[in-house]
Amino acid sequence: MHGPGAAAPATPPPPLIDSQRGDAINLRHYPAAVTRATGEKMAETVRGWLCNNSNQCSTRRWAVEGLAYLTFDADVKEEFVDDQSAMQAMFELTKTEDKTALFAVASTLVNCTNSYDKETPDPQLLELAKYAKQHVPEEHPKDKPKYVQKRIGKLLKAGVVSALVCMTKKESPALTDSCKEMIARVFLALVETPEDRGIVVAQGGGKALIPLASEGTEVGKTKAAQALAKITITSNPEIAFPGERVYEVIRPLVSLLHLDRTGLQNFESLMALTNLAGISERLRQKIIKEKAIPMIESYMFEDHEMIRLAATECMCNMVLSEEVQNLFLAEGTDRLKLLVLYSGEDDEKLRCAAAGAVAFLTSLQPKLCTKMTQVTSHWLEILQALVLSSNVDLQHRGLVITLNLINAERELAALLMETEMFEILSVLSRDGDEKKRKLSAAAQDCLTQAVEYGLIKPTEEETSP
Repeated sequence: MHGPGAAAPATPPPPLIDSQRGDAINLRHYPAAVTRATGEKMAETVRGWLCNNSNQCSTRRWAVEGLAYLTFDADVKEEFVDDQSAMQAMFELTKTEDKTALFAVASTLVNCTNSYDKETPDPQLLELAKYAKQHVPEEHPKDKPKYVQKRIGKLLKAGVVSALVCMTKKESPALTDSCKEMIARVFLALVETPEDRGIVVAQGGGKALIPLASEGTEVGKTKAAQALAKITITSNPEIAFPGERVYEVIRPLVSLLHLDRTGLQNFESLMALTNLAGISERLRQKIIKEKAIPMIESYMFEDHEMIRLAATECMCNMVLSEEVQNLFLAEGTDRLKLLVLYSGEDDEKLRCAAAGAVAFLTSLQPKLCTKMTQVTSHWLEILQALVLSSNVDLQHRGLVITLNLINAERELAALLMETEMFEILSVLSRDGDEKKRKLSAAAQDCLTQAVEYGLIKPTEEETSP
């Protein structure tokens, strides 16, 4: 009995499982119960509800809701990905008509793949907090990249891609923009390792990413576009995105070139566009239509070496389009000058990309041969350095440019034959190395054209019957 002033005893909450029906109760209404039980024990119970096919669909849905909360703990993540039946039960839930579990499933997968945004604390503030004896949260050892990658591998083996594709297939009120963003985050985590991208493409991940990159939150669209870029870099775009679908990839990729994107996103976009630009004129026209050329050109001036290289490689493929060639023919621009100067840089990859672009341009537009000799006084020095390079690829590009200049005008050929280039070509044309047959043939073509102009006399081998 209680006195008149005594407080009434607290009514105990109902059990987490209804003893009559066996239904799970919404865990979010029971913070006290959650705090009393350890996360691992709770997760084990919830996985049991999820795997029990005799439970109602709503019960299993609430079980996934519980996992979406409990998988913030790294130990729970590890136990979940080791439980094949629990993963399969969750994936099966995405294929039912009831789509209300989509958000919870996506949340659970984001937690397991650690694809949420992480803030890097300021080291000075950390030291200050330690000095002030404040609690500083530390990353769980099982949230290190090594463990995350193993979890992603287990999810891929369990069929997570098929589940994600199924989640995005049909429009549903439950498939909100926030849900799409989380699915895009998971996809980006799945394609982080190049070896895993083939699995994602084979199971329809590439197709599912395209609408995610065009609809939803700005963050979600960016994550999906970056995942598309990673796939395009290492996979054959025509296989990864068959038919007309490959043209739908370009707009999301171009969106990653905007200045408000990260350097990594810029770099990956440029590499992906390079692959696409090398496939067909129609794809190059699509890239031009999306107004990507000015952005590609701006990144050719970037301080970061890798971004500058990627932009130059992309331009090397884009100059195959006549519309881009006309930009180099325009008066008052330094586009050709930049490529010629880059052909003389120390970075061999940058030189190779720039010299390749110059070789294409001088071959497709003979007018640019004369312009090349006018953009910089160092053009001959750069050209000779290419032809004398120990790198066979650079050598070949240098010889192709030389041949283009000689074929363009007799005056240019005469100018070259009056320099050391004549001796260099003579030596290279007599090189008997089988590996350099292509080089000696190109050098011989240069000399043959000079003979036809009457600038040099033919050798005894050429005059003999």
